[in-house]
Amino acid sequence: MGNTSSTEVPTGAAAWFPYGRQDLPGWRFDVITLLAVIGESSVAEHAQTLTASSMCLLPRIIPAPQALLRPTRPQRLPEVTAKMAGVYSGVVLDTVGFFANIIHPLEDLKPFAFKVYEIKHRKKKERASSESSFGRWFTRKTTETTTEGTSPIGGTTSPNSDGKGKGKEVEIGGGDVDIELGSPPPPQPGNIKKSSTVKEKLTDIITNPTMVNSDERYTVPPTYYSPIHILSIFSFLLSVGIIIAAAFWEDGTAIVAIILISLASSFMGYASWWKPLLMSRRATNKVPHGDVVIRTREGAFVLIKCTEEVARELYSGTEECRYVSTKYHRIFMGFGTVLLMVSVVLLGNCSWNSQVFIGAAYIILNGLYWGMGLLPREYFWDLSRYELVDKTPEDAKNAEIQTPGERGDGVDLREKTPSFTRTLWFVIRETKYTSWVERSGAAPRTEQWKRWLDEAQAAAMAGEEGKKWNAVARKDAIMAGTAKQGEGGDIQQTGERQNSGGSTMNDEAQQRAPLSEVQPRRASMQQTSF
Repeated sequence: MGNTSSTEVPTGAAAWFPYGRQDLPGWRFDVITLLAVIGESSVAEHAQTLTASSMCLLPRIIPAPQALLRPTRPQRLPEVTAKMAGVYSGVVLDTVGFFANIIHPLEDLKPFAFKVYEIKHRKKKERASSESSFGRWFTRKTTETTTEGTSPIGGTTSPNSDGKGKGKEVEIGGGDVDIELGSPPPPQPGNIKKSSTVKEKLTDIITNPTMVNSDERYTVPPTYYSPIHILSIFSFLLSVGIIIAAAFWEDGTAIVAIILISLASSFMGYASWWKPLLMSRRATNKVPHGDVVIRTREGAFVLIKCTEEVARELYSGTEECRYVSTKYHRIFMGFGTVLLMVSVVLLGNCSWNSQVFIGAAYIILNGLYWGMGLLPREYFWDLSRYELVDKTPEDAKNAEIQTPGERGDGVDLREKTPSFTRTLWFVIRETKYTSWVERSGAAPRTEQWKRWLDEAQAAAMAGEEGKKWNAVARKDAIMAGTAKQGEGGDIQQTGERQNSGGSTMNDEAQQRAPLSEVQPRRASMQQTSF
């Protein structure tokens, strides 16, 4: 007679659960195939960031690789809905660019808040100042002759003349100038110093290895210390560890399954590999400053002081996706799909030990991808090209809260209470212009509001004396039809409430501010978050 199994059958409460490994009623891990494709929402959230550098070519296991299988690839970076108006250019848009919202997140603004920021291109020496002498030894610096224009990758150049017929030295790739898509003009006298820091060299190796030996750089590449890059390397090492363990356990099915599913992620990554492409100003004519005002749905305002070059890159221009694979990306997607299907079948036939290891790996990776969604987005992108300076006036920093005693006990309480009108006055006081208000729909186009805007602009032009102007009280009086312009802007009673035509005004709705609300984007219009 053959020997019977020596495994003791558990009794009591332990008998309610499986025991043993493969044989019924033992534990089974056939659900491992489900773990390989679960967590699609977490991966889809980082899909574009995941494929923004050459790290997407690294063969590795990732949760739900089918999240990279898209019927169409996005051609634009996702934008944030907000009213944006050029103070001097007159440009009015309904969205704010992706990178601009990373530099100053609009979702962090409270209702009726007000911020003033100055954004400019950071000097190359400021980028490299933190490098050690060892790092600076690797920094390549060359001198070439060129003029204001563009270059095939990212950014713009600025004039190389000092106005006296002599060339002056400017910087490319991190100073006040950079390079952008387009054909550069013929070289002309003038010295331009091109230099790359060690950090930029490492970023170029990760972003686009073909640029390592050139002076061209993408304007906003992913950071080389991006959490996505760290997780990609960890996933690769984890995949290698699974293969080594499977070889130790003599599990050929697990080895083939991990190799195929890792290659599938590489194929899908290459098909979606892209680089950000920012718009630049090609012309060399003189243009006004690119200052813009942004208004959120909650009535908060952000004034950005910048040059037209910065405005084109971050605000008024388009942010597009430049894909590496332009013709055959569907073929790579097809290969990736086939490899994924075959690997999923093989995963269900691995040994018990391998299934435990693979299941634990997918659970850990799912948790890490979910956790990355909690990190600020500036951790993923190299925005060292731009320098942000907060220049919000002291008396306007608390526009979103009640400010008792802000101007003394004799000040009208309405001037201390957060309101749309008070914040709008703060913005006008800084810009000293009101044409952007009407163009962006921040105020109705009625005679009463036009009168208030004229007085607000006059007070803003008055400088320090104009800061004492009671903007909210003056607006209430004008809307009530009980004010007329007196000496010094004093409020005086006129009696009857009439419009400019002399007829009685009964429509309250036309006086409501703002005239144009910030409309939320429909779900069908939303793009995948980067």
